[in-house]
Amino acid sequence: MKGAESPVDTVSEPYFERLCELAARDQWRLEDLDWHTLDVAALPEEFRQTAADGFAQLQWGERTAQHAAARLVELLPEGSARAFLVTQRTDEARHVAFFERVMQVLGCEGRVRPSVQRLMREVQEADTPEALVLGMQILIEGVAHSLFQEAAKVVNGFEADESLAGPLQALKKVMGEWMPRLLARDESRHIAFGIHYLRQRLPRLDGASRRQLEEKVSLWGEWVLEQARDPDLVYGIGIDGEAVCGQLLEDLNLRLGQVGLETRIAPLKAA
Repeated sequence: MKGAESPVDTVSEPYFERLCELAARDQWRLEDLDWHTLDVAALPEEFRQTAADGFAQLQWGERTAQHAAARLVELLPEGSARAFLVTQRTDEARHVAFFERVMQVLGCEGRVRPSVQRLMREVQEADTPEALVLGMQILIEGVAHSLFQEAAKVVNGFEADESLAGPLQALKKVMGEWMPRLLARDESRHIAFGIHYLRQRLPRLDGASRRQLEEKVSLWGEWVLEQARDPDLVYGIGIDGEAVCGQLLEDLNLRLGQVGLETRIAPLKAA
């Protein structure tokens, strides 16, 4: 891998140490969540299948982030940055297991889109630490964080008649409480790591390496938005894909600016 010798400034050590402290403080266990209270069997099978498909895409992203974090642990030198990535690897394994449990509750096997697999494979096989952090922490983790927040807003606004009140409360617990309170909090640390790391590394890259990063983020960003707007995944569970895309775009471009990249992802053309 090119750039495998990428050092981490000692001046950044206190920042990464603080992230490690937050990771230790905010650990949570799957076993402590009251899964036994979740019963969504009364929901239409088509709805449950669509939801399971959506969770499967998220799980694939979490699995990719887990593998990417493991790669970075091997690449970075000893220190607090590497120590933080060990905590992230643990977080991602827990997130993968979380979505597996959610799909079990739904009673449907989630189907991962080939286009999602392509995107995740591209990110996981990035040829420099900078590209790997960009794809993992800024794109994948950033989009996951935004989706968790947006999904919570949507599901907490759902209303149902008495016959579906129980299943709706189960959905609200998973998407409106656990995902933003637990998973999104984890993702916020991962994003903070990526932003700080890239701010440090980008000024050191030569022109050609920086251009390659700009090109990658432009391509990957477009692919990400295409998935977020997929009507088969979002509209079937009552989410406005265009609105979610707009928020993802705003969040993503903000983070690209924060790390010092010039590229901004353009809105997708009307489907």
